[in-house]
Amino acid sequence: TEEPWDSNFQMYSYVTEELPTLLKEEYGVGEIKSVFGHSMGGHGALTMAFRDPDSWASVSAFAPISNPTNCPWGVKAFQDY
Repeated sequence: TEEPWDSNFQMYSYVTEELPTLLKEEYGVGEIKSVFGHSMGGHGALTMAFRDPDSWASVSAFAPISNPTNCPWGVKAFQDY
């Protein structure tokens, strides 16, 4: 994430750490976690699950963009990375 949003917009840690803690504390949700995403969110769900497979009971991705650097818009979007 680029400035000026980089100090506050941390979606990965929000979804993998902050949100599960909040749901457990406020609603009593248990330790078993699943993640789902559609399109670009499907890519995010797969990425999170592959990075830390022991943390997720299941992962689902509906029409995920699974290889965004292998298409014209992806080349343009990720050329600076």
